[in-house]
Amino acid sequence: SIALPTKESMHMARSREFDPVKTTEAAMKLFWARGYMGTSLADLLETMGIARSSFYATFGTKRELFIECLVLFGDRTREQVEVDAQQLPAAALPRAFFESTLIRAPGKRVKQGCMLVNSVLELADVEPELSRQAWQKLESVQTVFERTFRMAQDRGEIASTHSPQQLAQRVMTLNLGLRVHARQKKSTEQMQKLIDNSLAMIGLTA
Repeated sequence: SIALPTKESMHMARSREFDPVKTTEAAMKLFWARGYMGTSLADLLETMGIARSSFYATFGTKRELFIECLVLFGDRTREQVEVDAQQLPAAALPRAFFESTLIRAPGKRVKQGCMLVNSVLELADVEPELSRQAWQKLESVQTVFERTFRMAQDRGEIASTHSPQQLAQRVMTLNLGLRVHARQKKSTEQMQKLIDNSLAMIGLTA
């Protein structure tokens, strides 16, 4: 005889009828827009379109999901810089990074800033461990710049006035400042000029 599905098995099947990758993506966008503290579990469930039981079974807690989202955002950012590093001269890499995230990105994303930077600032005093994890993902991006600058200096493509580490740190410091300016609804021309002037200060004007 054929066993009919029970109510319990049907519920379990329904609870798994979602794509964890897509739901994590949706959660990341929500955290990015509202921040960790400003995002409730109810907000996440509505945005992700899943039941509370499925949330706990798949993602654990809001905190655990937020860490996954930090990793997702950070890895995507680092991977894009790595792709550009393979295709562009080292001196042009910072400009490409700033232009793609501050000029060519949709206005809504520019206004929201960088999820990693936002998290470092938001959580430094209230959730220092989460802030630290966001900072570590920023450092992974910095590492790509540092490695690229080191190879370029070894080939004589950029000046060795500053160490690769110093150059990479300055690029990331510029990243923080430029994002503050981007939130002030500056025009494309104004942002381009800010990027030009900022890169000139650290000798990366390619």
